[in-house]
Amino acid sequence: MHDTLTPDSRTRTPKQQLALSITAVLRVAGPDRAGKPNKLRQIDVMRRTGMSRTTLRPLLDATDPGQRNPDLKTLHKLAQAIGVPLAFLLMTPEDWRVLTKAIGAFTDHQAAAHGLVTDALGSPALAEAVLKRCKVHPERPPLGAAYAPQEIARLDARNEWRRRCSLVMAALAQPAARGDRKSFVDMTALAAALANEMTPYNPVPDNSLQGQ
Repeated sequence: MHDTLTPDSRTRTPKQQLALSITAVLRVAGPDRAGKPNKLRQIDVMRRTGMSRTTLRPLLDATDPGQRNPDLKTLHKLAQAIGVPLAFLLMTPEDWRVLTKAIGAFTDHQAAAHGLVTDALGSPALAEAVLKRCKVHPERPPLGAAYAPQEIARLDARNEWRRRCSLVMAALAQPAARGDRKSFVDMTALAAALANEMTPYNPVPDNSLQGQ
């Protein structure tokens, strides 16, 4: 399997990151032997998915960023064969770090969501309300502090980014919990926590602030 690549994940293409993820899980996804993880062989993946060798081989090559990306049907078959959600194969190291931070802050967001969600049919806007109750959104300069216009613009951009991200994340997560208030609370809280962690420090390009 090909996995020689620069350690800096920021330089990887989505295809390269996917190849590294698939290679990593195949090393340990095989049948257990004597209490040790074992490889899931390429031939086993081909049998489970019906893929040909010419289809599977490019998915494992992280050295060539120019190869054509696989289609979703192929990736879905591969994820099922390995036994993980498809989204997990597409996550970058930064995605995993964001998820870990969001889980660490989940308790506070969950408590806020409990006080806001009245039933199991709420709105994505509840995620932003959770952030406001947790006092992490919107961000404002301290009272009496003199902030430069560029800093005000940065905070405004962060607030708008976080607002939109909370709506998007909740719209993705909440349908999985319809009809179950507890699950809806948890999904809303997780969406809010993820949106907060995903918000970049400066969503506005530096050159867009010139002249303000």
